[in-house]
Amino acid sequence: MAQKLFKMFRSRFKADTISYNTLANGFCLIKRTPKAQEILKEMVERGLNPTITTYNIMLNGFFRAGQIKEAWEFFLQMKKRKCDIDVVTYTTIVHGFGVSGEVEKAQKLFNEMVGAGILPSVATYNALIQVMCKKDSVENAILLFNEMLRKGYLPNGTTYNAIIRGLCHVGKMDNAMEYMDKMNKDGCEPNVQTYNVVIRYYCDEGEIEKGLRVFERMSTGDCLPNLDTYNILISAMFVRKKSDDLLVAGKLLIEMVERGFIPRKFTFNRVLNGLLLTGNQDFAKEILRLVSKSGRLPCHFKL
Repeated sequence: MAQKLFKMFRSRFKADTISYNTLANGFCLIKRTPKAQEILKEMVERGLNPTITTYNIMLNGFFRAGQIKEAWEFFLQMKKRKCDIDVVTYTTIVHGFGVSGEVEKAQKLFNEMVGAGILPSVATYNALIQVMCKKDSVENAILLFNEMLRKGYLPNGTTYNAIIRGLCHVGKMDNAMEYMDKMNKDGCEPNVQTYNVVIRYYCDEGEIEKGLRVFERMSTGDCLPNLDTYNILISAMFVRKKSDDLLVAGKLLIEMVERGFIPRKFTFNRVLNGLLLTGNQDFAKEILRLVSKSGRLPCHFKL
């Protein structure tokens, strides 16, 4: 449809580089890089010179489609044609190779960029830090984070979330909380993803009380819980099979409904049946009454 509209537009008006870039980007977003290449070819045939934005669109498209070899060959062609390779190009290729597991190549390209006099952006650092946390080691990611600070860069939420997730993944929860506190001090407020990661890992480690304390901290701040937050905590309440934990699950269920979230039928059934089995019939009936009154009862509910 977009291509048909473009052809109609082109027949009446003179398409420019921006028009071709937009169409090529659309094909890259849906992983149809051959069609994007056709657009690039037509653009050149019509006497329009591709810009660095055009090349970056194609490069990102190859990585998005998982065509790592094609991306590398395209990057080499960019160099051969003496394109004005910029920070976006390097950020794209660092992230692309890192995600595909080629961490050493990603680091080498990062160093090549710096050597070429192209200053990394926060996004470039974020790309490499995320890759290191997932594919290399969080210790190396922290070294890069500290280098970033020394050079005067201000980390953003993406930077901190990557480090915090990496620390949680290797079981260094106390360190993760330290970075969460540092995040606050640096004026970079933790978002719901930050909280959910920490809460989830605490619950997975069996530290449910600590997860609940992080949740309380979240509830008293500017960041409100989302549906995932409640689902993580409610699921955790069933691990220890304690009556008190199920009472907490019931309270969380009420709170999530009051905040406008509709629980999944499975979650709703699980909490109410759990309360019934642990002798908390009155509380189960109270929840059913309150949720029914709110009009947020899951469809086809059976108690």
